[in-house]
Amino acid sequence: MSRALGIDYGTKKIGIALSDENKQLAFPKTIHPNSWNYFSAYLRELIVKEDVDEIIVGLPALLSGSDSELTPEAKEFGEKIKNLTSMPVYFENEAFTSSAVQTQGAAPREKSDASAAALILQSFLDRRNKKKETERPFEIKL
Repeated sequence: MSRALGIDYGTKKIGIALSDENKQLAFPKTIHPNSWNYFSAYLRELIVKEDVDEIIVGLPALLSGSDSELTPEAKEFGEKIKNLTSMPVYFENEAFTSSAVQTQGAAPREKSDASAAALILQSFLDRRNKKKETERPFEIKL
């Protein structure tokens, strides 16, 4: 079974998370400097090693839901990933993920980007899995 990969894009660092094989749970993986050449080589290896078949990139947005200053960069980054990998790339609102990780003390500060990536990925998986549950026909077991 394959995994989903979550990305918390930042101008200096990129947080990485992976799902379990059933795409139910997200786990922080690592952090990389934001250097496309370095990151793209790592990404290719990770996709093969972990059998990744889809990528979710956090999309920074304002409280109003409109784009933030970083939104265009994150979208461009997602497009570069899509062109590099030829696999589906989805965007997930990342509002408050980094601050939630830091506030809750869920991870040391130097690993908070990977934990934020896990929150982004978990949000995407939860929403998609919930949608799948509601699409199932109503069934009564006796």
